[in-house]
Amino acid sequence: MNYRDVARGCLIRASAMLPSNSEEILRYAALELRQCLECLIYERAWCYKSVLSNDDLKEWQPSRLIKRLLEIAPYADKGVRLTMASTEDENDIIMDETERVLSRKELSKHYHKIGSYLHASFNNDLEPIALNTTSVNKTLERLSILLDEVINSPIAKLVPKAGLFTFDCKKCGERVGCEPDYTVSEFNLHCSNSKCSASYEITFDAVNHQLNYRPDKVSATCANKDCLNPVSIWQRDIKHGNTFTCGKCGLLNIIG
Repeated sequence: MNYRDVARGCLIRASAMLPSNSEEILRYAALELRQCLECLIYERAWCYKSVLSNDDLKEWQPSRLIKRLLEIAPYADKGVRLTMASTEDENDIIMDETERVLSRKELSKHYHKIGSYLHASFNNDLEPIALNTTSVNKTLERLSILLDEVINSPIAKLVPKAGLFTFDCKKCGERVGCEPDYTVSEFNLHCSNSKCSASYEITFDAVNHQLNYRPDKVSATCANKDCLNPVSIWQRDIKHGNTFTCGKCGLLNIIG
């Protein structure tokens, strides 16, 4: 499925309905534009699927999906500028285009607002309230212009895939990754699998200009005095009442 083509179809159908004085028609237009927003966020996430976990890829709510995406790639909702010059004369600019991307702020502003048009409205006395068609028309038409800019961006889906930092989680095997921020010397990265407690300390090697990772674990020993086997516990597992089984003597240790 080509999400951009689906989004374009949604926008075309919605635009054909606007403006309108009919509540029913405006609700259908809002539904089309809402799906258009979803498709553009799904398309953006698809560009980063190599660093998204299976849990992330199952997330259908665009607001949650883009939130997770920005945790991995902070600039994923920002467009890039692509400039190309002639090989013979660097001042001879052949291309100078800027990608138009739907931002998290724009999604948050419009998604739930137009979603409210799809539900029955009532006042404090539970009496039905009619849609303000004038206001709804203005909102949907403004959104249509924004979506048209994104869909018809001169360049699209430009993602620095070669620069994405990824590795397999040492605990669950899921893909863990992020978009490198070389201005930060170290930071913590959690496995995106909601059932996994692994986390990693990420450090920037300025000499080799690369990122390195190390499991964020704490050293401990088995509570069995006849064993005292050294163990490593994931930092995020150190919570009162959590348990771990000693690999040597089999004792169930309880974290106090």
